[in-house]
Amino acid sequence: MVRAIKIGRLNCLCEFSAGIEKIAYVLYPMNFLSGWISGAADRYGINIVVITGMEWEDVFSPWPAKGVPDGSPDFKGESPEFLKQLQTSVIPKLEETFGLTAPTERTLVGISMSGLFSMWQWLVCDTFDNIASLSGSFWYEGFVDWVRAHTSVSKRGKAYFLLGKQESRSNVKAFNSVADDTREIVAFLKSRGINTEFESVPGNHYSDPLPRLEKAFTALYG
Repeated sequence: MVRAIKIGRLNCLCEFSAGIEKIAYVLYPMNFLSGWISGAADRYGINIVVITGMEWEDVFSPWPAKGVPDGSPDFKGESPEFLKQLQTSVIPKLEETFGLTAPTERTLVGISMSGLFSMWQWLVCDTFDNIASLSGSFWYEGFVDWVRAHTSVSKRGKAYFLLGKQESRSNVKAFNSVADDTREIVAFLKSRGINTEFESVPGNHYSDPLPRLEKAFTALYG
C-alpha cells in the first residue's frame, strides 16, 4: 500500500514491504507516479520512494551557473545542501519509519536535472550503491570536465543511462551537446571498470516517461 509522507517541502510516496532490504529513491519532477509505484515495487522486488516538491533548477545544480535557455534564472548550485538533507533527514526518517534499519542496497534514480544530480552525488559520496540517469542534463556548464577530473573513482555498483535520440536536436543550443556529453561520461565510467549501461531510445526529452522508468528498473533489478 502506497503511503504519502511529508518531510519539509518534500512529498514522498513510499511503497515498503517487510523483508525486502533493497530500496530505490526516485527524484521526479511531477507528482503522478502513485499509480505506478506499487506495481513496480512488486515487479522488481524492491522498496520504492518517489520524491517530488523540489526547487528543480536549484537543488539539482551542483554549482552556480548561468541560466539555460538564455533569460532563465541562473542556477543556484544547491546540490551539496540537498544531498545533506537526503543523508541526514530524508533517508533516515523514511527508512526508520518502515523498519529498514540496514538496507543491503540503495539506488538513486534521476530524470533531467535530477539525473545530473544522481551522477554528481555518486562521485562525491557512497550513500547510493547504484544510479540511473534518464535524460541527464550533462550539458551543464563544466560538468563533463568535472567528471573527467575524478580519475581515481571506483564504484562497486551499477550506473544506468538513457537518452532520447532527438534530445540533442533541441532548439536550445546549450542542449545540443547532451548526446556527446552522455556518451563521454559513459565511456569514462567504463574505462574505470565501473558496471555501466547506456540505452539510446526513440523520442525527445519528454517522451514515454513510464516506459523509460521501466527500462531503468529492468536494467538495475530485472
